[in-house]
Amino acid sequence: MKKNLLLPLFTAFLFQTAIYSQSLNNNHDPKVDINLSPSFNSTINPDKNSSINPKYNWNINPVHNNDINPEFNSSINPLNHYELNPDMNKTLNPMYHNEYHPKNPSWKGLYIFNKTDDVIGYISIATQQLMLTFDSTGEWTGSYIKAAPGIYNHFDVKGIWDGKYLCFDSIVGYNIFDKDGNWTGQHIK
Repeated sequence: MKKNLLLPLFTAFLFQTAIYSQSLNNNHDPKVDINLSPSFNSTINPDKNSSINPKYNWNINPVHNNDINPEFNSSINPLNHYELNPDMNKTLNPMYHNEYHPKNPSWKGLYIFNKTDDVIGYISIATQQLMLTFDSTGEWTGSYIKAAPGIYNHFDVKGIWDGKYLCFDSIVGYNIFDKDGNWTGQHIK
């Protein structure tokens, strides 16, 4: 009797796991198209292209440019703007809107990769100003709020800026930087 119950339970678990996993589209996969990988394409690698590196281009560095720093520019801080804060605004919250969640089988979005081009998270574009972030298990981890064209600051789920930000890679995606302007090796496609 126990063996008869284990097989259907195991099958249901596998089926449920298969439903919730996202398959990576080749158009987003830097392991398939090396032009998408900063390791192989120096144009999108901030360590090799100073114009997309905030350590050398202070126009894209929130520490050196108050216009894109949410601690100095309240218009890009979700603590001051309900319409930018998914924690306070249910229409932007992925826990209320399943279409934003990467566990949704019909989800469309972007992928976060590490330095070796492995998927480590997901991005859902909620509005032109807001992108929601999820880890590799689909756990909501925060959001990116647009600070300027091609620049987004990262906030936790409560709307607190953690110092991270992303900058357009000049071709097809974004690179993620820490508060000190160091490239984390992570990139978004």
